[in-house]
Amino acid sequence: MNSHARLRTVVLATLLASTVGACQRATPPESASTQPPHVPVPTPTPETPASKPETTPEGVLLAHVWQCDDGSTHTVRNLYRERAIVGEFGQDSPQRLDQVESASGVRHSNSTGSIVFWSSGRTATLERQGSPPVPCSEVRAASLREDARVRGVVYRALGNEPGWILEVGPGGRLDWTTNYGQDRYAFEGAIEATGGDASSRTFTASNASQSITVTVRAEPCTDDAGLAHEHSASIDFAGGTLRGCAVRLN
Repeated sequence: MNSHARLRTVVLATLLASTVGACQRATPPESASTQPPHVPVPTPTPETPASKPETTPEGVLLAHVWQCDDGSTHTVRNLYRERAIVGEFGQDSPQRLDQVESASGVRHSNSTGSIVFWSSGRTATLERQGSPPVPCSEVRAASLREDARVRGVVYRALGNEPGWILEVGPGGRLDWTTNYGQDRYAFEGAIEATGGDASSRTFTASNASQSITVTVRAEPCTDDAGLAHEHSASIDFAGGTLRGCAVRLN
């Protein structure tokens, strides 16, 4: 082999080795099968706000107090959403009466039909197996107090000139209805303070344009109807002060 032939052989061998090395060093592209699967990212959706508890229609009480002609008094809880009532009705334990079909008025009965309570407006009839029917009448003032108790009201106060009603609670809420029901005010986040002798409690609250201070004292108080109460109440609002009596419910 002459020198030219040997030179060509060497060049070809060198090129071949470079090509093989390049092929060995080159990283083959990843195939589709080795790539992680595509996981679609879900589109965020607005959070659904927590459902708020339903409120009863205005004028519907959650409790009623009935005075019957046989001398008995019955406090009856109104399970409005369940169309039922609960009361003892002269028994040793609370009885649930479900609303049943009635040609007139509202009729509730227990599962056996041994206790039936018919009501129409502010009058009712209590029927118990083995006893004659007993007419009953609602004690409206007592019903309003029991309704407030069920709703979590802590203090309920009343006064006159002009006629007003104040409810303290639940929580830091103050609800004041005055001027014989024509004016209503609601305040949230009332700040409570206790007097030095612990016999008085003061609740102060404000909104965008008004402020109110309510003071409840543990002292005898007689309302305009001559009824005795264990607490007095005063309201400082818009530069004036109103006074009345209060009852603690919770």
